[in-house]
Amino acid sequence: MDNSGLTAPQKWADRAAAELAKLQADAKDEDKKLSFREMWREDALRDRLIALLGKKCWYCETSFVRSPYHVDHYRPKSVVVGEEERRGYWWLAYDPANYRLSCHHCNSGGARYGNQSAGPGKGARFPLLGRRASEGGSLDNERPVLLDPVVAEDAELMGFDRQGHARRRPERPYSKDEVARDLCRVDETIRMLALNSDLLIESRSTLIGRVDSLVQLYLASAGHASAALYARTELDHLTQTTAEWSAAAAAAERLALLAHYRSEDNAPLEGGTGGDVAKRASDGTELPAATTTGHHVDLRALVAVLPPEAFSAGGIALTGRGKRSPVRATLLADGSIICFQRPLTTPTSAARMATGDDQVDGWTFWSLKVDGTLRTLSDLRDLLITDDD
Repeated sequence: MDNSGLTAPQKWADRAAAELAKLQADAKDEDKKLSFREMWREDALRDRLIALLGKKCWYCETSFVRSPYHVDHYRPKSVVVGEEERRGYWWLAYDPANYRLSCHHCNSGGARYGNQSAGPGKGARFPLLGRRASEGGSLDNERPVLLDPVVAEDAELMGFDRQGHARRRPERPYSKDEVARDLCRVDETIRMLALNSDLLIESRSTLIGRVDSLVQLYLASAGHASAALYARTELDHLTQTTAEWSAAAAAAERLALLAHYRSEDNAPLEGGTGGDVAKRASDGTELPAATTTGHHVDLRALVAVLPPEAFSAGGIALTGRGKRSPVRATLLADGSIICFQRPLTTPTSAARMATGDDQVDGWTFWSLKVDGTLRTLSDLRDLLITDDD
């Protein structure tokens, strides 16, 4: 989602500049609590945000029908969770480039995993891979954990499987910062925003099935121009950026075309619709994973050295000590962890989902039995894998 052309109405911008000047004066007193005039709630500004992508959440892509929508500050304005001793990004409070349209669930919580709460939402959470910028300073060296929907490189990291789950695209390498922190930005974004809540996976699954059917109709409609036109028109409607869950629809279309070209030695569709689709169509978990250069982030390297019979029961039971009682998850042969019946590719995000603790280290949290002995994932990794990074 490109917001580079976003500008505020001139009258709004003039008032915002005056408010920012007040903040700058107040911020000189380190002990003074800053107050904000909530100008971002005004229709004059929100209408311009809606015009960019339609009436849908920029994070989960759910349409605003009757549910309230928020103008979220990507970088929190007043305080950052976990760092209450310092101020937030107050100097960005009236900067439209820091605004993201968000649904209530993504911003304030309320999503569900069955009978389990999915957590509080983004709110003022804004973890980093590295150091935070100084107050009022440049953001160029900050490395956010939360994927930013207006950054193309971030959007390209997210894929979807055929069941409707948001997933990290496995062929995308981890950044050096992720490897250094043993953390996956995609998994943490999915966890914090509850992008695999009940409503979302059910809705995406239905949408993906429809897209797949339309692709099959389109591919089979040689000589039937009306059928091909209908399928193409519907696909274009479902994948346009203003459509609900369009990223999942676009991923499903690419995967369906890729499967077609891989299964048959077909020439590209007339008009160049196919072309280099096999090179471009890479999403979700349908493709083989790339070599893991940072096996301290996910479990693919670890499961690769475990004996196949370890997964004969369908998965390996993992246990962790929660605040009130033990928590459980299942490690699958593809390296994913099922927690609350949701897949995550990294032990740390799975542990944080299970406990609600944003600081827990999943490698030392999860344990499994090996030859009758309980070992942490960290112990097992160190025992079985030679660190060649």
